[in-house]
Amino acid sequence: MEEGKKLVVLTHGGAGSDPAFADGTAIAGQICMMSLQSGEPIIDSACQAVATLEDDGRFNAGIGSHKRNDDTVQMDASCMDSSGTFGAVAALEGFKNPIHVARIVSQSEYKMLVGRGANQFAANQGCQTLSPNQIIGTGADFSTTDTVGCVVRAGDQFACALSTGGIDDAIPGRVGDVPLIGCGLYAGPDGAVAATGDGEAIAMQVTALRAYQLIEQGMDPKAIVPTVIAWFKETTAFGIIVVSKIGFAGGVNCSMAWTASEMLH
Repeated sequence: MEEGKKLVVLTHGGAGSDPAFADGTAIAGQICMMSLQSGEPIIDSACQAVATLEDDGRFNAGIGSHKRNDDTVQMDASCMDSSGTFGAVAALEGFKNPIHVARIVSQSEYKMLVGRGANQFAANQGCQTLSPNQIIGTGADFSTTDTVGCVVRAGDQFACALSTGGIDDAIPGRVGDVPLIGCGLYAGPDGAVAATGDGEAIAMQVTALRAYQLIEQGMDPKAIVPTVIAWFKETTAFGIIVVSKIGFAGGVNCSMAWTASEMLH
């Protein structure tokens, strides 16, 4: 990396997550930062942060994923960077880190794989499996806890990544905003956005792309966050993290564990 490249990492544990769990988002951010410093591609660094959160059972992703109403666990994940790389999986079952599967999809001829085909793809790629008894769930009341995410800046490059276990007790096959490009996440030459909260509401607003358009217009992330939160009813759980060349910000209309860090490399 050239001298003086600005590195920025924001990580979140989902709208409705306990702010006391910010130690988990901080560790994920540190791992992402170390990955950037070692010269890993920015999208891999973002995925590394999300994988760390998937492995923290306090969050609704990976081993902390919620169960569907038939006791299955179906997970969604996605990643994107400012060069136009994008990959996603939906209704993935039986794999420890859906974000790693999404990353491999992004390097394939496909953009999104779902259900049985995603499972077969992950198995063919040798991705680490997860048995039902390894899923610990996220405590008693996790009605709103939703999605873990990361946005990253490394100089003029941006990336984002998301993962979720979905809504507790939803029917199998339900998919929210996470794997939908421009809904849960978006990255481009001017910045990156990751959203969390009510997946249906986020998708219907095409939230991440519209937030990114505010970045393109030159709005400061510190103004973008309250602007985008105001698109949602107060009763609709919603949080967002944003990074651009101007700065970075995060916010939520309920509670959220999240962390931001920056450094020159």
